Amino acid sequence: MGGPYCCGLIPHLELAHHQQLIGQPLIIGFWGSGERVLACSEQAAEEGVRPGMTMRNAEQLCPAAFIAEPRPGATDRIRERLAAALYDLAPEVEVRDDGRCWIGLEGLPAEHKSLAVRELRARLQQATGSDPRLGLAPGPFSARLAAQRAQPGRVLQVDDAPRFLAGLPAAELDLDPELADRLDLLGLRTLGAVAEIGPRRLESQLGPPGRQAVLLARGEEPLPLQAWRPPRCTSAARQLEPPVEDREALLFIARALCGDLAAELGLRGAGAKRVRLLLAIEDKAVPEERSSLVRHPLSSQAELFGLAGGWLREWQPAGPVSGVAIEIPELESAGRRQLRLWVGCDAVAEEVQAALERLQERHGETVAVRLVPALTRSGVPAQRYVAEPA
Repeated sequence: MGGPYCCGLIPHLELAHHQQLIGQPLIIGFWGSGERVLACSEQAAEEGVRPGMTMRNAEQLCPAAFIAEPRPGATDRIRERLAAALYDLAPEVEVRDDGRCWIGLEGLPAEHKSLAVRELRARLQQATGSDPRLGLAPGPFSARLAAQRAQPGRVLQVDDAPRFLAGLPAAELDLDPELADRLDLLGLRTLGAVAEIGPRRLESQLGPPGRQAVLLARGEEPLPLQAWRPPRCTSAARQLEPPVEDREALLFIARALCGDLAAELGLRGAGAKRVRLLLAIEDKAVPEERSSLVRHPLSSQAELFGLAGGWLREWQPAGPVSGVAIEIPELESAGRRQLRLWVGCDAVAEEVQAALERLQERHGETVAVRLVPALTRSGVPAQRYVAEPA
């Protein structure tokens, strides 16, 4: 088992769609007598509302709550964007819809671990508008339980997982209700009691979940993270109704799509190595296409639109355009982009210069400086060279 892990707990990601209601009772679920609560705010929970109960019971417990239907597609996008935002903190990341987020800190220097935890807090707070509870422990399970017991915005650190887990209720194992009842009948009501039972013995009573329960209770963490991996490609599209023929309108739409893609690339720390522009033509089965493999990966809106806009200004579509799509079928990660600059010595001097120019265009000339000899014989090191914009 690698470690340590930091778990951040935030409200269910469905609640992130309603940040204007922070501090008010909110229930997420489809209305109906048999429908169940998917998520609820802390204010609704204080009135007794719980995920899994019927919507009718929830409304009776908290009649003042605002009721909202789930938005699974939008929530998937929030989860992906949040995972991408956390991916540059640590190589192992998992984000769940219910608000449980982990980063694995194995292999990071001590100072980087503390920085990653601080950044985790900041990015989760930005995503939801709520202060996350953070737990730092040897494994994902113990980190989650530590986070549940932390104060909002604070970190609870656990060094000895078995000792920390021993006094916690066995209900934290999240077993099926039937298995949880059987565990209670066996008198195993704390994780410490479960840990004292042999894995094979409890497996004979509960099946494979019994063995897993013992290992979790002992802090042996048999469940690895379902690590998120950045997609290898991305795209943005817009359907046009009615179809348009105006070139300026197409340029306006393409610029907006390039902005969406640039935001995605920024979160992933990636650049576009190949770009494809598709125009769906009214009454045509196959879209018209332009594509190019670029020498220097593109990442900003200006860079992407410089390519797509150039195509559109010369393009003569065969008819009214009913849809525009920009695809990036080949990405290059930030780490590879940086390392690639210094492989090959003089052969890539031009590429280094191009990367520097992109940085200066985005952040100003002072983002990079070069040292120029001044009073080289001075006894004060700071006087020997002066910094000038590169």
